[in-house]
Formats: sequence, C-alpha cells, structure tokens
Amino acid sequence: MLGPVYFRLPTGKEVQPFAVFPWADEVLPLGQTPLDGMLARGRGEWPCVPFGRNPDPHAMAWQHPIHGQSAHGQWERIGDAGLKSKVQLRYTYPDDSPVRDLERHVWGIEGEAAIGCRLIVRVRSVCRLPIGLHLTLRMPVKAGALQLHPGRFVYARSYPNAVEPGADILAPDQIFAELAAAPAVDGGEVDMSRFPLSRRTESLFQLCGSDGCAAVTNLEDGYCFEMRWDAQQLPSTLIWVSNAGRSAWPWSQRHYALGVEPVCAAFDQGVLA
Repeated sequence: MLGPVYFRLPTGKEVQPFAVFPWADEVLPLGQTPLDGMLARGRGEWPCVPFGRNPDPHAMAWQHPIHGQSAHGQWERIGDAGLKSKVQLRYTYPDDSPVRDLERHVWGIEGEAAIGCRLIVRVRSVCRLPIGLHLTLRMPVKAGALQLHPGRFVYARSYPNAVEPGADILAPDQIFAELAAAPAVDGGEVDMSRFPLSRRTESLFQLCGSDGCAAVTNLEDGYCFEMRWDAQQLPSTLIWVSNAGRSAWPWSQRHYALGVEPVCAAFDQGVLA
C-alpha cells in the first residue's frame, strides 16, 4: 500500500494527503480477534485486481477476498532501476487465479511535489475482470474543509442499496448530475462535494464517463492534491465517503476518509456485475 506519503511544497511546507486506518498501529483491544490483510493496516492507495468482491461463491472456481489477493498479501521488492526515487514491486497470485502477477512502479518526479505510478497486470489466461486503484484521502477535522473537484463526467449514480444499513444518507440507485445536490435518503438533497459532512454516513457513488482527472482542496492545511489517470483504461471514478458511518469495531464511528478511486468496474460488485 502506498502511504503515508509526504510532499514538500514550494514554500517548504510538508503535507501528507493520504488516509491511514486509525487502528493500524493500535494495540489489539482485549477480547477482539486480530485483524489481517487490508483491514489490519489499510492506508493510502493500492491496486485492486479484481476490484470489489465475488458476490456468489458458487459462480466461479477462483475465490478471492475483496479487492483481490494483492490488496491483502505481501509484495516483493524487485528493484529500483538504480534510482533512489523509484521502487518496483511484484505480487504473484495463487496458481488457480487467471491473474499471474502484478508489477507496480512508483517514482518521485524531480523538482515537483508529485509522484508517478504504473501498474502492469499479467494473466495466465484470457479473462474479464473489474480493476481499480483504491486511492483514499485523509479528511481534515473542520466540517466542509475538504473540497472535491471531480473533473468532467457524464453522470453520477448512487449505490444500489444502503452501503451501511441505517447509516447511508444517500438515496439508493439514483442518477444525478450535481455533487452539491445529491439525492438524500430522506427525500432532500445533500452536498457530496465538501467533507467531512456534519452527519455520519457510509456512502458510495460512481462518476461514470470520467475524464481521467480529479482533485481535492484541503482548506484547513492549505494545499490542492491532483490526480490524473488513463480514462480509457479506468473510465469511472468511485467515490467512497466514510464519514464515521460504521459503528462496529474497528471502525467504531471514528473513520473519516474520502476514496477517489479510478475504476473499470460496477461499484464494488465484483466479477459478475
């Protein structure tokens, strides 16, 4: 997983935009089962191959955890091309997977507060899989101090049902055009362009037909973070609003993060969607 990452701005100020699960470095509470994989130390950004879950365990021979084995397992460092500012990693999938391995290149861009990333997917057999990059950003403390600039998109669509029953303020399965006037479950509207929200929620909506760019402005810490990707490969952006909506441990109504996730997928519905 990529994060935390510190960027030095031209002013000399350092900023760290990526989210880290608040329990990632905590001592396990008495009586709780140890966490593992992605949930144990989730942070920043990670590739998901396939993106989402396998909703029907009987539909396909290959069974995978949510977002694929690479989101949970240990990657191997394979080189740095002789550069201190670059790292190359590989994750090898189980033998029963149609995916052979992933290769990840991450490098710093000289003279800029920026990094570049490349993902190579190698397969054992021809397959169709949803793929995404799970980019998760830290929310400031002050309400509305993180502004989302989604880039151009054709339409937005809310998740087919409540992401977290009783704690999702978006109306399910609705198409809308303005993030500042998203349809709320109570029949009104909610601004899904500025975070954190004043109301707890766990929500997902997808920007279909994205142009391959997005940005957030953190008004509390004074920076703008921009993202760009190949929209032909990843034509949608999944927005995950985790705003203290989940009550169960380890979430415990304390997780605040904004996922801005380039995907070629139907939400997190997996390979059968």
